[in-house]
Amino acid sequence: MRFSIFLSVLILFSPFLQAQSTAGEYYQSANKAYEENNFSAFLSHLEKANELRPNHRTILYNLALAYTLNDQHDKAIEILKYRSSFYALNDFDQDEKLAPLKSLPQYQQLLSQIDEQNKPILNSSLHFEFEQKGFHPEGIAIHPESGNFLISDVRCGLISSFNKDGSDHKPIMDLKEFGFWGAMGMAFDKQDPNMIWVSSSALPNYCEYSDSLDGKSAVLKIDLKKKQLIRSYTVEGHHVFGDLVTTETGAVYISDSSEPIVYKITKQADNLEKFLKPEGLFNLQGLALGEENILYISDYITGVYSVDFSSKKITPVTSEAQLTRGTDGLYFSNGQLYLMQNGTRPLQVAKVDISSSSIEILDRAIPELNEPTLGVIKSGILYFIANSPWAFYDEENNPKSEEWPKLQIRKVNIQNKKSPLQN
Repeated sequence: MRFSIFLSVLILFSPFLQAQSTAGEYYQSANKAYEENNFSAFLSHLEKANELRPNHRTILYNLALAYTLNDQHDKAIEILKYRSSFYALNDFDQDEKLAPLKSLPQYQQLLSQIDEQNKPILNSSLHFEFEQKGFHPEGIAIHPESGNFLISDVRCGLISSFNKDGSDHKPIMDLKEFGFWGAMGMAFDKQDPNMIWVSSSALPNYCEYSDSLDGKSAVLKIDLKKKQLIRSYTVEGHHVFGDLVTTETGAVYISDSSEPIVYKITKQADNLEKFLKPEGLFNLQGLALGEENILYISDYITGVYSVDFSSKKITPVTSEAQLTRGTDGLYFSNGQLYLMQNGTRPLQVAKVDISSSSIEILDRAIPELNEPTLGVIKSGILYFIANSPWAFYDEENNPKSEEWPKLQIRKVNIQNKKSPLQN
């Protein structure tokens, strides 16, 4: 294929590049240098763009091209290999400008690596599926007493209940009736099983979206038994509250992918407070409570990190942090961290052993795994939404009802499950 170095408008002006505004400027300067056949400047600008906005597959592709044009073929291969560690697609083999790389033995190793990463792996099984056109599952929780499943709808703010086996599907709450928007992450209060915490955000696919709602987001405390909103929590500004976790002491931690910031609500303060604003991160998603005073956070761009509650020190959970990028939902159990990775290619569900930092793939490259998002662990089983229908909207963010898939809740038995990488 003929390769173009120009980014689409969508990529070039995405929030991720704006998060470090000069990354886009360096990229534009690289374009200009390329047009002028100034390949040394082309390389220099791309190296700076990559520093400011890491793990961007288009920037990395062009960086490999820049190294090739500057006769630094080994570095070009290194970049493509790094890129394929989380974006394992061979979208470069027909690019004539990269042809000098094909004579290197590392090139065939790269192609073999990509083939290996696309081999299907299946450990999960179907727990239940349901069909409801336009219902877009986002969060999932299990009632601590009844064992019923609750699933939130990011499109129209519904919360639906299912029996343990997925039967008797019925809506039990509509956040729009409280004046709020799409239903995102959910977590039961650890001190009161009738209380559930729900994050709500007005995303562009919200069924009553208008420009005036851009950046609206809230955290809601709801009495499920009485079907009453107990309190809503908001802060000024543009926010996208997504995942949340609750603690035994009654605290709630919430990720904001817009800033990025982790907020907290405590019984003492009873309002949204900033807990952590990590430098060098871009787009916070999943949260998980670990052992020994640790919170785990997922940055969609750079990977998964542990946070010490006391010192707030942030540490990557693996030495190759890019292997954990693209993580949405994040769950901890018995020294293992479970990752729902929908920002990788192929899509996958992975496990990180905290003690050894080793990674095991549980599900990968299977048709059933068409965008895993959030999940929940109960009694040694990880349940997760396997095929969140983000791909089934038209250009105006209306659902493609005729193509809307049956929605799957899958499960993996994780009790005493040991990674083969640990001997």
